[in-house]
Amino acid sequence: MAENNVPAPKREIPKSRVMVNQQTAQIYANAWAAKEKGEPVGWSTAIFPQEIAETFGLPVLYPENNAAAISAKHLGDPFIQHAEGEMRYPINICSYARMNIGMADKMSGEKYERVEPAMPVPDFLLLANNSCTQLMKWYENLSRNLGIPIFFVDCLFNYYEEPPAPHKIKYVRSQIENCIKDMETFFGKKFDWDRFLEIQQRSQINRKLFNEIVKLNSRTPAPMNGFDLFNYMSPLVLCRGQESTTAIFEQLKLEVLELIATNTSTFTAKEQHRVHWEGIACWPNLGYNLKMLKSYGVNAVMNGYVTAWDVAYEPGDLDGMAKAYQMSSTNSFSTPSIMAKRAKSIKDYSCDGMLCHVNRSCKMMTFHIFVGHEIIEEQTGVPCANFDGDQSDTRVFSEAQFETRLQALVEIMQHNKEAQND
Repeated sequence: MAENNVPAPKREIPKSRVMVNQQTAQIYANAWAAKEKGEPVGWSTAIFPQEIAETFGLPVLYPENNAAAISAKHLGDPFIQHAEGEMRYPINICSYARMNIGMADKMSGEKYERVEPAMPVPDFLLLANNSCTQLMKWYENLSRNLGIPIFFVDCLFNYYEEPPAPHKIKYVRSQIENCIKDMETFFGKKFDWDRFLEIQQRSQINRKLFNEIVKLNSRTPAPMNGFDLFNYMSPLVLCRGQESTTAIFEQLKLEVLELIATNTSTFTAKEQHRVHWEGIACWPNLGYNLKMLKSYGVNAVMNGYVTAWDVAYEPGDLDGMAKAYQMSSTNSFSTPSIMAKRAKSIKDYSCDGMLCHVNRSCKMMTFHIFVGHEIIEEQTGVPCANFDGDQSDTRVFSEAQFETRLQALVEIMQHNKEAQND
């Protein structure tokens, strides 16, 4: 491995990023075209079994992904304020939910207000409760406000260290099967099980490709600025079962391997320290976060958030698929188990510290951070630093606090390195 890396010169947008942008634009264009033709369009939670809607050929968009994109463009505040003001939703619920509910209200009827990337008002909702404790109420409110149905897959929460018991897997499988039957009735379409298998196979190809790309960043120094990984989650959310995602990830892998071969990196600063970023991105503040990290020579080479779509199962095994969706994201196991995974990542990616986003919108992930940082320090010996923020609400984040916490973390990491060299 190289002892040092050379920051890549300023370059054009990589072909893989262009492909992501084109794919996203096409998905939104298809949804709007379907809406204009009077065909049903859906909104879905991020880790709903997307293989189902893909098999039916339904145009589906994802409010969480949409909220992140709008937040990154600094266009989300009016929708959040509308939800809190006229609609009287409290400030302490998820900002994605506030933004999306506020947007849905503003885009319906005479209140119509479109901000790109705009989603057409949905005709149905797809809900799986395997990633967030607020999703059910969020989607129940959308259903009530818009007068549309919900197709629900109930993924039982795992309270124990052991994998789900057989009867729990059987229950989640029955949820998937009943959801398919209900959708057959509602849409007047017969479910194509052969097509379903093809999409399962493609979904597994894509998740494996993405995992391979993420692992390439374990190299020291890393070929990628870790925030690049945030930008390539979109295909996994929107199009995990499509060949266009395969093409994107194959191109991205080629680009990363080229960076390794030429000893360059998309991290345009000298990589002096490597950290594990814990938590969702501060989408409105991502540019500032990256600027500060670069100024201190800190590359956030890995984060747990990008592994949330690693839904692994054997195609054709519906029990395995049910188990995988039940065990996905924060739906599985305890803080010690989740922090053990983070500790392994810290070791595998040679991280010097852990930088934790205390996200007011995501209570469960924040709980794990507060309870689990001592586990990280004990198992890895690296320091942890917290900063306050939010995935969409701009009122929570403080630039001064972020730099202060980052600076303190850097001082400890530098001290540890000097002590190891003595």
